[in-house]
Amino acid sequence: MEYTPEPDIFHDVFGHVPMHAHPVFADFLQRYGAICSALIADPVALERMGRLFWFTVEFGLIRQDGEVKVYGSGLVSSHGECSRVLAGGCEVRDFALDKVLETEVDTGEMQPVLYAVESFEQIFEATKMAEARLG
Repeated sequence: MEYTPEPDIFHDVFGHVPMHAHPVFADFLQRYGAICSALIADPVALERMGRLFWFTVEFGLIRQDGEVKVYGSGLVSSHGECSRVLAGGCEVRDFALDKVLETEVDTGEMQPVLYAVESFEQIFEATKMAEARLG
């Protein structure tokens, strides 16, 4: 599949399910859900939290031994977008929470900019920082 803006069962099973077995990533998702639940009355804050989800859970990149690797479910389940990212077809920036929260998302297009974390602990910590800023 080159690109699809509509997730399917392959996206969920192959992309999301394996990540739930990683303890830090699972803790991140639990914390993320609790924060979003508390922000339900603030659509602006929820949209910003959605960007954090987009650039981590869906289109996340991670650096390992100096190499950029994909882990986001949207990337893993899209051959076209994954190949494009790994071939250098989009800008890869170091993960910076403020930049992530401000970067607008177009779900109908391949992403021109993605963010690479150093570890899953980094996104867990970023979630706590986002809570402090937005909550």
